[in-house]
Amino acid sequence: MKFNRFLTAVFASLLLTVASCDNDDEIYNNQETSYSGVLVSNEGNYGTPSGEVSFIPSDISTIENGIYKKVNNTDLGDVVNNIGFSGDQAYIIANNSNKIEVVNRFRFSKTATITDNVKQPRYITFANNSFYVTNSTYLGDQYVAIYNSVNNSFVKKITFTDTVERIVSAGNKVFVQHASYGFGNKISVINNTNVVEKTITLPHGNITKTVAADNFVYTLAPDGTDTYLYQINAAGDITKETKFAGISSGENLSVQNNQVIFNSKGSVYVTTITSTTAPAPAFTITPFVDYSTIYALELIDGKIFISDAKDYQEASKISVYSLTGTLQKSFTAGIIAGGFYKN
Repeated sequence: MKFNRFLTAVFASLLLTVASCDNDDEIYNNQETSYSGVLVSNEGNYGTPSGEVSFIPSDISTIENGIYKKVNNTDLGDVVNNIGFSGDQAYIIANNSNKIEVVNRFRFSKTATITDNVKQPRYITFANNSFYVTNSTYLGDQYVAIYNSVNNSFVKKITFTDTVERIVSAGNKVFVQHASYGFGNKISVINNTNVVEKTITLPHGNITKTVAADNFVYTLAPDGTDTYLYQINAAGDITKETKFAGISSGENLSVQNNQVIFNSKGSVYVTTITSTTAPAPAFTITPFVDYSTIYALELIDGKIFISDAKDYQEASKISVYSLTGTLQKSFTAGIIAGGFYKN
């Protein structure tokens, strides 16, 4: 009897050892790359599911293209326009596919697809346990769709007569940019009860880009001769107007840690929120062909990420610069690299 008990104990011990090894192997085999660094949204060729996401680690040592398809073994979509983050989830806007793909932001494994009230989606922001998506059809519907962040369920639609484009949040309010392709000078403010409480009309210029930083909203608006930078507080009031005299076509605004970056044609400008004078170009990209030469620009952790769009058919080039214009790295991304996101 004692011998049988001994054999039973040995056998059980062996089973535990094997199971432990199997579990360790399973954990090891299931480990996935952590995409913590910089994500790049690539629009792809219009009319094809060639939109994708690229990954650049924080040390800008390399680039990995097509990470969505690599992880999920399927195409992402047509015109990947924007990426937003909430908790451990990334929300990827596929404009011409009329959907939002939700993935784990670090593993990039798919967790959900949102199509309810999604029609030509453009940009996304998060506030009040909800997320807000601008939807803009050419000469058609213009609205913000609101969803519950817990279960991605549709909550409400707010319709507008003016175009809706970029959307950002500050405090518990959401700011909707009514401007695209350099036309439009209004921003609507949605409060925490999901009601439009006011519309801001800028006194000068047409908006090219609106961003949020440090609980403020910043918008860049050139008027053909000069470029204006507006600071708007979380209450929806314009608290500062800065005129950059002689800079005629500012675009691609990025604000981080009191630093302000934008470009006008091929020249890149670096200044601060507190500055009241027009800066000189920090550096210039030549040859300058058209606005596709600098298609997207973003300041991330003291580095300036810039993409081109080439002929809108070939893969984009990404260049990473220091704040003084020293080229640190260049990469080949996907087709039409249109946005950079710290992850």
